[in-house]
Amino acid sequence: MNTAGVVSDSAPTRTEIERARWPKYDAFAFISGGATYLDDIEPAGTLHMAVVRSPVAHGKLLGVDVSQALAMDGVVTAIDGQEATQHLAPMPYIQNPEDIGAQAFNVPALAVDELRWLGEPVAVVVAESAPTARAAAAVVHVRYEELRPILDVDELTADPSLAEEQFADFVLAANDFTRGDTNSAFTSAPHSLESTLRIGRSSTAPMEPRGYLASWDADARLTVHASHQQPFQLRWELATMLRIPEDSVRVVVPQVGGSFGLKMTGFAEEPLVCLLSKLTGRPVKFVESRAECFLGGGREQVHRAAVAFDDQGRLLALRDHITIPVGAASTSPGWRMAYVTAATFPSAYDIPAVEIRSRVLLTNQPPWHSCRGYGKDTAIVVIERLVDMVASHLGLDPAEVRRRNLLPSHRLPHRLPSGYLIDSGDFETILDRALALADYEPAKSARTKDPEADMAEGIGIAFEITPEGGGHPSGPLRTAARPTAPAPETATISMNAEGRIEVRTSVTNPGGGNDTSLATLAAEALGTTRAMVTVVQGDTDRVPHGTGHASSRAIAVGGAAVVLAARDIASRLRASAADLTGARPDEITFVDGRIEINQRPVMTIADLCADLYTTAQAPDLVATRSYVPVNQQGRNDSEPYRYTYPYVSSGVYVARVLVDLATGKTTITSLVAVHDCGRVINPTLVEGQMHGAMATGAGQALFEEILSADDGSPLTHTFKHYMLPRANDLPNMVVEHMETPSPNTLLGAKGAGEAGVGGTMAAVLNAVTNALGPNCPPPTALPLTPPRILDLLAHSHGRIEP
Repeated sequence: MNTAGVVSDSAPTRTEIERARWPKYDAFAFISGGATYLDDIEPAGTLHMAVVRSPVAHGKLLGVDVSQALAMDGVVTAIDGQEATQHLAPMPYIQNPEDIGAQAFNVPALAVDELRWLGEPVAVVVAESAPTARAAAAVVHVRYEELRPILDVDELTADPSLAEEQFADFVLAANDFTRGDTNSAFTSAPHSLESTLRIGRSSTAPMEPRGYLASWDADARLTVHASHQQPFQLRWELATMLRIPEDSVRVVVPQVGGSFGLKMTGFAEEPLVCLLSKLTGRPVKFVESRAECFLGGGREQVHRAAVAFDDQGRLLALRDHITIPVGAASTSPGWRMAYVTAATFPSAYDIPAVEIRSRVLLTNQPPWHSCRGYGKDTAIVVIERLVDMVASHLGLDPAEVRRRNLLPSHRLPHRLPSGYLIDSGDFETILDRALALADYEPAKSARTKDPEADMAEGIGIAFEITPEGGGHPSGPLRTAARPTAPAPETATISMNAEGRIEVRTSVTNPGGGNDTSLATLAAEALGTTRAMVTVVQGDTDRVPHGTGHASSRAIAVGGAAVVLAARDIASRLRASAADLTGARPDEITFVDGRIEINQRPVMTIADLCADLYTTAQAPDLVATRSYVPVNQQGRNDSEPYRYTYPYVSSGVYVARVLVDLATGKTTITSLVAVHDCGRVINPTLVEGQMHGAMATGAGQALFEEILSADDGSPLTHTFKHYMLPRANDLPNMVVEHMETPSPNTLLGAKGAGEAGVGGTMAAVLNAVTNALGPNCPPPTALPLTPPRILDLLAHSHGRIEP
């Protein structure tokens, strides 16, 4: 493959993209059981930690008695919050809450005086084996005085006994975004509709739960193996809490069995394994159980929305008052999803007047953790539901209502009321392509009910935008002078005497295969084969500083750093080859490991490297480059958090469903998507990301919900209680790519990791609503489980007719 164009300042060509349909290079290790995960690592003498958790949702902690646990054979030690605070500083915030108008709280690793949620860590026990540690934790006695918990957001907002100043104590953040005069628009509009939608709490449910292994060496240096997305963020958190220099901590990330936002900082077990290893002088491991994994969650929101529109279906005003219970205060970045939800409105629609009022509330539920979609997904569900309601009210085609209201291409880039930037896209074209791919025109009127089987068919569409690429620095990159400056990703590339390339990147890999794409980019930029490239990730001693993995930055940001570093080395190689051959540098190209002059092979890259390494004048074949998207470069530090997303992907999703009117069960029969994530580096891997996101969206729409009893006790412990969609719950998903390159990234790439969740949720919701028909009240809660659908049918005013 001729890569001369790649070693310029341009993005990969279409031909190169088509040739980049390579599978994950290490896929065989995963499917054959050869991958090494956190729990596979166990040095000699490893101890195991178990967590004693609060038995009540809210209470005053009176004391913790660990004597019975310490008396058990195999138990080494146990500590409570009083002892832990002697060694550990409070949990730090990776990102300053004040930058989005939120309060900061002092959150200890172990509860000291107050029990804030059922399951909150109260003490830890360390033993010779994991079963012994768990058994010992079960006999630790926690003394408490139970207090009234706040578990339901309606209970909090409707409580007349709470004075305004008392209610303010529960408000973590208040975010309002407006444009135009919504009151006047609603007053003068020919039509308006209201909708209330409650979205349930759900889990990321990765294959592998969280886990950490800590050990100290003779030089008092800490090494932590962690199933984690962001090793440098974790290193900073641990150094801060342990009050030691950051370079005294090494974080190593083995293979990660999925994360989807869960495996970030803010969990008490992270510093506790380190402290217990220090106190015992032995390695200490913690791997959470599936029940512990289900304690946390995210996405739970209540939207009270309204839309005003004219006779042609043009949207004139949008209002949404959002109540978002994020559980107890936490330093995990999960609660920040609430801000992103509010900031994503009104999506890609051209609405003159917008009023978004978001109140983020603290309750005595477990704290939120980050979830794939990161708040954008829920915003999409709400606005797409409103657009379908407008179409139904006017008797118009839902696709046509969207077409009449989408921002045209010539209006891009476009800022939302929050300041978020839609950088690029072609929304009408992507809508047309999705409708054609889904055969929408003949299908839109084909909703039928089989009277014998009592089945109703429905079709739903949804438009989705996904702001992505956000990132803030931590540790040495975050200073008092630059507290909110955007974070780069960094790559160091070296080439040895055999022409082999090592890529060390700040980007981590939670299982999606970004290492394969990064190797592809390096190989293309250096004109060699992918087999000559090795990628090193997830070791703070070996890779350069960066964000890690979050907000779909791996390729658009991390990949750009790889390409820049590779181009630096390519330039040095070209200059050396010109010296050796007498050719001009612009006559030299690198093709599949060969050096060609005017398309005539003269030597291999390996031969050139061997020659260079044996001369005293060898050029430096090591290069390090960092990258920040164009619209974040040189950003003024006074600019607010709202400008941190540099690019926006978009997509259209079409779902068909069959609803069994006797049982309430919904079956998805077709799921089609056209997705625009800018330049696609590896279509196969992007399709894999889309399939996973669409499966997540389907699960959120129909199956997945974390439930608790009236006292806050969890009812969701295992996958028997948490209904992930199975393979036979999903149709063969059809995904097509459309490319509108981002002007803000070197490669023209956008994100492909979060898109698909909200679009699929909305399309399935709209399809079920379409199937139930106008005689049935609209859904007011997700997921649309069979009992909820049967309840809607029981309140329908008339039969469900075709």
